[in-house]
Amino acid sequence: MKTIGIFTSTHGHESIALAIKEKIEHAYQDDYQVKLFSDPLKFSQLYDLAYRLGPAVLGSPFQLSATIAQSDPKLKQAMKALFSPNNTAEIEQFAKKNKLDICINTYFSYNSALEKLNEKNLPFINVLADPKTVHPLLVADRADAQLAFDAFLVKKFKDKNVITAGWFVREKFEKKYNKQVIRKKLKLVDQFTVLVTSGSAGANAVLKILPSIINCQQPVTFIMACGKNDFLYHSIEGIKKTIQTLSSSQANIVTLGFTKNLHTYMQAADLIVGKAGPNTLFESVACEVPFFAITHIHGQEDGNLDLIRDYKLGFVEENDAKANQKLTYILNHPEKLKAFTKPLQKLKQYNQNSIKILMAEIKRLIG
Repeated sequence: MKTIGIFTSTHGHESIALAIKEKIEHAYQDDYQVKLFSDPLKFSQLYDLAYRLGPAVLGSPFQLSATIAQSDPKLKQAMKALFSPNNTAEIEQFAKKNKLDICINTYFSYNSALEKLNEKNLPFINVLADPKTVHPLLVADRADAQLAFDAFLVKKFKDKNVITAGWFVREKFEKKYNKQVIRKKLKLVDQFTVLVTSGSAGANAVLKILPSIINCQQPVTFIMACGKNDFLYHSIEGIKKTIQTLSSSQANIVTLGFTKNLHTYMQAADLIVGKAGPNTLFESVACEVPFFAITHIHGQEDGNLDLIRDYKLGFVEENDAKANQKLTYILNHPEKLKAFTKPLQKLKQYNQNSIKILMAEIKRLIG
């Protein structure tokens, strides 16, 4: 039996790693075993603060650092050193202890350490954890293969062994389900349902759609998923009480804290509204529910808005007033969502093939 080591961190990187792990263990358990190595995201508190309060502020640092890394190899190496964890020896010991036959990476900070192991003939596959707007630091200087969502990054990084592989989504999002049964299980009213997602850290920017909720003139359930943002959760609870007392809104607001069962709420929804993070976007695709992007992390998630448009996965509108107008229009014309059914199904099938592409690379490298 061959041993695969998967290296990851918190936030979205972990979702990708867990999706790969469970798919290998589910379909290839007789030939491969998986060992997971994970450390907290470096600078995670600072990242979460910007994530919650103003995703736009991350745009300029992203673009500036990407330009520098692309144009100056020495400065790129300096940036790699800054973001690399101080545990190279621990990673080497992990590889030795578990007798790894191959390494798969989902978090760019490990690239330097895994490249050193690769120089010692330990095969290394790097998974690019953004589908389109990829910072140069995410691309390993040395890897036997690098997996990208589609051909866009293959063309951009022609000399880096990049191949198309789709996106890795956990199996619980991909399973068939009955929407009415799910709603009954969650004790939700069986009516048009909108899931408002703010990402795992909870982006306060999702509050921009409050006018649509306050002025909602037809029965609609709004599930407000706040992630780990307690301030957002309590703010919505307070707003909920005010609306129930002072407004004629027919919206039914369900406030949701961090949960590992977000897939069930996605399955209960007719529309998903929120921050256009790649995992949330592709998880909504797996559930075959249209996505309406009203905010995103500037820089690394810029390309996600293009993906929604190009693959016809839903809507994009980040201007506050226009976003509320668009959402109100959708609530009044839910039949418009049917136009996204076939594109969602097509992309879901494309992503489900990702594990076969990965396993083909693994077998090429270690048999």
